[in-house]
Amino acid sequence: MLLAGGFAFISCSEPGTIGVEVLPDSDQPGVYFDTTIVVEATTVREDSLRSDEGVAGFNLLGSYTDPVFGKSNASFYAQVRLPNNNASFTFGTSPVLDSVVLTLAYAEHYGDTLTPMQVEVFQTDESMVIDSNYYTNDQLALGPQIYWGTVDVRPKDSLEISDAKRAPHLRLKLDNNFGNSFLTSPTSNFLSNDAFIQFFKGIHVRTTDVNATGQGVIMSFNLLAGMSKLTFYYTNDGDTTKRTANFEINSNCPRFNRFEHDYTISEFGNSFPVAGANRLYIQSMAGVKVRLKFPNLMNLVANGPVSVNKAELIIPVTDNATFKNHQNLLVFGVDSAGAEALIPDLLESTNYYGGTFSATDNHYSFSINRYLQRVLSGRTQTDYGLSLISSGGAINAYRTVVPGTSAPGSRIRLKLTYSKLN
Repeated sequence: MLLAGGFAFISCSEPGTIGVEVLPDSDQPGVYFDTTIVVEATTVREDSLRSDEGVAGFNLLGSYTDPVFGKSNASFYAQVRLPNNNASFTFGTSPVLDSVVLTLAYAEHYGDTLTPMQVEVFQTDESMVIDSNYYTNDQLALGPQIYWGTVDVRPKDSLEISDAKRAPHLRLKLDNNFGNSFLTSPTSNFLSNDAFIQFFKGIHVRTTDVNATGQGVIMSFNLLAGMSKLTFYYTNDGDTTKRTANFEINSNCPRFNRFEHDYTISEFGNSFPVAGANRLYIQSMAGVKVRLKFPNLMNLVANGPVSVNKAELIIPVTDNATFKNHQNLLVFGVDSAGAEALIPDLLESTNYYGGTFSATDNHYSFSINRYLQRVLSGRTQTDYGLSLISSGGAINAYRTVVPGTSAPGSRIRLKLTYSKLN
């Protein structure tokens, strides 16, 4: 293995009976380079992903219709707490509402920001619990709608508020009836956060579907940013002083993302698994992922054990002009229940493991040496294959199309260098 590390190996002959190309003895005795290992691949539906505040830093909102992946929609739920996270808040004497505004700080965007968004905001009629696990297919009972409107998203444009420039954010003027329900509420609802969240359980923010193919956008928001808040503008009766009360979305507030997909209008349909000879599909937001197997791998040890020097899994990319592919992917193992499982290579450094998209080579590359060595040595009793999934699938909207196992030109493949052991 040490000697093999100093050489570069190039395929130069037809594969043998098990698809192995052997370098001349004068170059490196006993070292083999194989690029013809059979790869079987299918696209499968992703199960729901955990998407609460414990794992998801951003909250997503929007809709787009992809010519390949069909229609996708993102919404979120969030709790709101008292101003300054304090007890015994009061609006003062006989408050008079001017307006109530929900502001959401932009983080990232995916898709066409020129497409207007039709946004809806609802009160939730069901409480959320901090430190509980919420998943991308969870939903809560809703109360009254407190906003509906068409907005233009401008994630890079600052806003001028009260003669001062503010960081880019979405600004939604909510229904005044909702605002007045706070100002006229008994003071007992504002004595503590526990009392307050019984009175006002939270918000659900969603959009209507964008049906035009190739249009739409998914926005991500940082709800922990200082700009993200529920603000009441008001005066007290007989007093002209303009006052504000900022109800917070902070680290004590549970929140989670909900995602929906309509694959009936996608390129690959709604019947899974999808054969991967032509194309394979990976999508964030609990969309789809790829399962890989190497059915003739064990032929390598038919005549005795081998030592894996290098195993490189190459994942090329296609059709990423309109909607960009992921910047990073992950390769996991698969357990007996069909769930993702850690492989030892994933515990190594990123420089070793890989997974970052190379725009120069137009592919992802993974080192899976240790995984293959365990399979070939028999330490993994039953190999259920590998799972190729989105990185950050609960907080981004990326999608990736991969040429299939029989696609012409560049396609998914495994490059293996190994030595035979005596």
